[in-house]
Amino acid sequence: MRKRVLWLLYIIVGGGLVFSQVSASLEMGLNLYADGKWKESISALIQVRNGDATPEQKSEATYWMALAELADSDYEGAIKNLDDLEQMPWNNPRKQEIPYHKGRCLYYLGRFDDALVLLKNYADRIPDDTASDAGRKSAALYWTGECLYSLGYFDKAQDIFLSITQKYPQSTKYEAAFYRVALINQKKIEIELLDILKRTHEESLKTIKEYQRRERTYDQALIAYQKRITALEASLRELNAEKSGAEKK
Repeated sequence: MRKRVLWLLYIIVGGGLVFSQVSASLEMGLNLYADGKWKESISALIQVRNGDATPEQKSEATYWMALAELADSDYEGAIKNLDDLEQMPWNNPRKQEIPYHKGRCLYYLGRFDDALVLLKNYADRIPDDTASDAGRKSAALYWTGECLYSLGYFDKAQDIFLSITQKYPQSTKYEAAFYRVALINQKKIEIELLDILKRTHEESLKTIKEYQRRERTYDQALIAYQKRITALEASLRELNAEKSGAEKK
């Protein structure tokens, strides 16, 4: 993580912001972010944004605050800072990454439809010209697939995950996408089995209900038959009694 952040600072940071010009608090916040100390990083970056730093440094601090909040699962806070960042005079190539990060926040908040729109539009704008572009695009496609999966569109999600494994074998999302493809295949099998079990259960219920209906009909016929036998026996007893009385006379 530290190497990646330092690489971003030295190589990607644009718009005239040079690492040697970053204030001590901003440098501390970025180092804490690189170490995975999200809350401490946010505290240091807040000092930059609320202090006497330049507008460019404040924008930089806001960007990394949003990422630290995203990493720390404070998705609402991250979205707020990303929204603020869009209004800041920040001439930096990373500004175009805002929809991607915001889309991930929305995904984690369960707002899959909103996240899907942002992530798909973001992915559609990225070419495949360089390895960096391919990495960004495959990551955006992966989260687009996750949104579709969470919304229950398994076939569409699977198509996207398959495209990642086929077109971007070097992507950091390759293994995750490959796993998702296997998981969706298993999910489809489970759905088919559940459907079979449901139909079988419904047929069983029909059979049980038909059996119960016949049993009730049989019981009713048996009760009626028993009543007839009882009535017949009573009639026979009366007849025998009359016959016996007549013989005595």
